[in-house]
Amino acid sequence: MPIRSVSLLASSLLLLSACFPSQTAPPAVPSQPEPLPMATVRTADGRIAVHALRVGWVGVKGAHREFDAPAFVAIPAIFLGRSWTPWMPIVVYAIEHPEGLILVDTGADSAFAQKPYWACDKRTGLFYRKNLRFDVPAGDDLDARLAAVGLRADQVKQVVITHFHADHTAGLHRFLDRPVLTGAGNWPKHRGSFTCRWPTNFAPDTVAATPFSTALTGGRALTTDGRVRVISVPGHTPGHVGVVIEDGDKRILLAGDATFDLAQSARGGVTGVATNRSAARATQRTLTALDTTGTLVLPAHDTTVFSRMRRYR
Repeated sequence: MPIRSVSLLASSLLLLSACFPSQTAPPAVPSQPEPLPMATVRTADGRIAVHALRVGWVGVKGAHREFDAPAFVAIPAIFLGRSWTPWMPIVVYAIEHPEGLILVDTGADSAFAQKPYWACDKRTGLFYRKNLRFDVPAGDDLDARLAAVGLRADQVKQVVITHFHADHTAGLHRFLDRPVLTGAGNWPKHRGSFTCRWPTNFAPDTVAATPFSTALTGGRALTTDGRVRVISVPGHTPGHVGVVIEDGDKRILLAGDATFDLAQSARGGVTGVATNRSAARATQRTLTALDTTGTLVLPAHDTTVFSRMRRYR
């Protein structure tokens, strides 16, 4: 890289870091009543139930949550950043269908706070330890959340991983004897994935990428009636996927990390860890269009998902 370019980059990074006030950790984890730890919606015919289950909290740097600049400076800006977002919920979704229970992502782990958890991939582990904070209080574990809605982990028939960032996959080791599905490009590796935690012979099934639009077409059906499907929701990672549930003339979209929340989508704010920023911006526009035309869009870290699910219909 030419010296002038290096100098400009260094100046930009210094300016970015100076914009963030010094803060060593996120504020305190929110308490009740908002957001409540779970919510459930049922389709109009009562045959499908979608449960949103909070499995811990995550706090990230300001540039991680939103960063409107070229992608090549995003990671340095996150490392240099000193401000933190408020804590955000980590939401796992469980879909009850007559053909069996489908789990969408598997949440975080209390062991994230310990350095040995990240030892098998020192480079990726360094990013997580320096730039993210996790809190998984007692009672926020997956078993407790499933039990609260009358379910058990051993009832899970198949698992969908929207992408392989650690806060979406920490519990995956419990389900490796069941079908695991993700998007092509998510596996075997993408930026921020922490795949060294699983056996070397682990190989999830993958869904080929398809265009993402308000039609919510394409993807792969998870049920014989076609009412639960995995579709591409691109931008955040190379193979990022979501899950669509058909509800008569309505639809529910489990959107993973395609956005941190719907307010971010509405203003077109792209996360700092989007691997394809143009695709991420297009996805944001589509999510906003879906939200404003009646689709229930449920991201994985949006504090409003529980209240919006309770208002559904």
